[in-house]
Amino acid sequence: MNNKYNILINNKATCTVALVGNPNSGKTTLFNALTGSNQKVGNWPGVTVERKLGAYKQDSSVAIVDTPGIYSLTPFTPEETVARDYLTTGNPDVIINVVDSTNLERNLYLTTQLTELNIPVVVALNMYDEAQAKGIVVDCNALENAFNCQFVYISASKNTGIAELMDICLQAASKQKTAVGTARTAEQRYAFISQTLKKALNNSTVTVNNAKIANNGEKLTVTEKIDKIVLNKWLAFPIFVAIMTLVFYLSVGSVGSFLSGLINDTFTPALQSVVANWLSNAHLPWLTSLIVDGVIGGVMSVVGFLPQIILLFGCIALLEASGYMSRIAFMTDRLLNKIGLGGRSFVSMILGCGCSVPAIMATRTIKNTNERNTTITLAPFMPCSAKLAVISFFTSYILGGNALFAISFYFMSILAVILGGLLLKLMSRKKADDSNVFIMELPTYRLPTLNNVWKQMMERGKAFLIKAGTIIFVASVLLWLMTNFNFRFQLVETKNSMLASLGKLIAPIFVPLGWNDGGCGWQYSVATLTGIAAKETVVTTLNILLPQGINGTISGLGAYSYVAYNLLTVPCVATISTSFAEQGKLNGLKSLLFQICTAYIVSLIIYQLGTLFRRHTAASTVVVAVTATVIAIVFATRYIICHRGKCSNCNTCALKQHCEKQ
Repeated sequence: MNNKYNILINNKATCTVALVGNPNSGKTTLFNALTGSNQKVGNWPGVTVERKLGAYKQDSSVAIVDTPGIYSLTPFTPEETVARDYLTTGNPDVIINVVDSTNLERNLYLTTQLTELNIPVVVALNMYDEAQAKGIVVDCNALENAFNCQFVYISASKNTGIAELMDICLQAASKQKTAVGTARTAEQRYAFISQTLKKALNNSTVTVNNAKIANNGEKLTVTEKIDKIVLNKWLAFPIFVAIMTLVFYLSVGSVGSFLSGLINDTFTPALQSVVANWLSNAHLPWLTSLIVDGVIGGVMSVVGFLPQIILLFGCIALLEASGYMSRIAFMTDRLLNKIGLGGRSFVSMILGCGCSVPAIMATRTIKNTNERNTTITLAPFMPCSAKLAVISFFTSYILGGNALFAISFYFMSILAVILGGLLLKLMSRKKADDSNVFIMELPTYRLPTLNNVWKQMMERGKAFLIKAGTIIFVASVLLWLMTNFNFRFQLVETKNSMLASLGKLIAPIFVPLGWNDGGCGWQYSVATLTGIAAKETVVTTLNILLPQGINGTISGLGAYSYVAYNLLTVPCVATISTSFAEQGKLNGLKSLLFQICTAYIVSLIIYQLGTLFRRHTAASTVVVAVTATVIAIVFATRYIICHRGKCSNCNTCALKQHCEKQ
């Protein structure tokens, strides 16, 4: 195998199988079925597009490579360039071309190109069970005669036909590599595909039971029926809000809160009590405090929110697998375009819900430099799993466990991205690059495969536990030392410790944000500072500095302001270093300053307006009502002008350009 594309899993791979196919063809599902847990994730050389590498679970000497989803080997996007480069220089032994059996005409275009390479090709007709349900019957012999390669019926989600597929692939890999297709232009390819499908599908009668008839006389599929509702102009965003509210209610509220409560309120105290009794014979109070309060208290304060994080990402995995997440991208694309961003920026934002580091690295696929830097600046606003621990902590112990508070932070992040994008667009005054087109196909709605969802949940949980066992563990020990010793390394009370001295120095900066309204401003200030190491450390720090709990140490409004600041401020060290590496020191520094200023201003507005509303409820209610009425009148007027006819002053109207777009 070739230099930089060497993908040996265990240094004894005898055969390399490349999975190639269109997005949403079921390629990743097949990869998971073939490799099980024998996989790892890396980045392709030269560009950060995720690659998955695995060993075939039935034969560990067979390496499986999951390439980026592509439509063509003629590079149009960075993903297609990566896939093309790997197939032409990476030297795989055989290609499995994963094809969506319900959409053959589009999928087979790539097949015509793959058969022109000097690599054996086996075509996996995936989702064949769905094709049959739609009345689509594919004649494999007709396709094999036309393409001169083997076609195999499979259903990756149901794990059928996969063993036969691999047997055929291993046989094909042992044969001499020769091109089995003839070079054609794009028009000739489609003509060839169309002619071939007439023969291969000549016995097919596509029917959908109980389908309604569309305006053009064709029957609506189940996906089209659902999209008429979830992508409706008026219902799309309310449905999105309702779905995300339900997600947070289950993960952060009801179920997640109950499971986290068992860990935080039952298991952790019991564990601390057992360890404290065991260490009491040593007669070393400092050692008992270090292990019980520092290590166990610090680490378990983060681990306690593991159920909520696993449930949240399980719900997100369900949305992705069902096809709904692509609809969210479709809904937000037009909105993002107005702030100088696009679909690829949205992909980074979604990745940011897991971790900001891969979110920033994914921006390498954005060609326009200005859009790329803006996305890097805004992506950390999204609530990653580390920030979710902070949100869950305060929601559970200060904000009454109300899931609505948790969901409000999620939408606060979205609003911060939109307003931040507008502000950065005005500051940069640069035009977007129209050539940076983002193509996203809306996949058919499917029932998620629970096995794949479970794997994603466990992977996220494992990553979270690894961080808790490494970064959080070290941070807990250091925090305990700084909380119990002064700068002369003398054992002192917490109020005289190194951490207290540092906290009291910076605490006045955050007084206007309401962090001191319970008399514990320096503790909260320090926790924000230590959160730069890892955002989960905010929770660890507060548990160490406030061993009696956070109740009464800050008001509900102050807590809301505090979470908002930590949600939008400087991310963790890993994210900062990635940001500097991806956009340079100067732009990286600008991003940090923008994030700090945004977080401070938003938190200041929340606390000061909240305080004003609390003290002058009636007056504040009138102001809010009047403002909402004015906004409603403005938008209603614009709508009436644009959709109910234009006035006589059209040529001089400020809305003329907007009307022409409608």
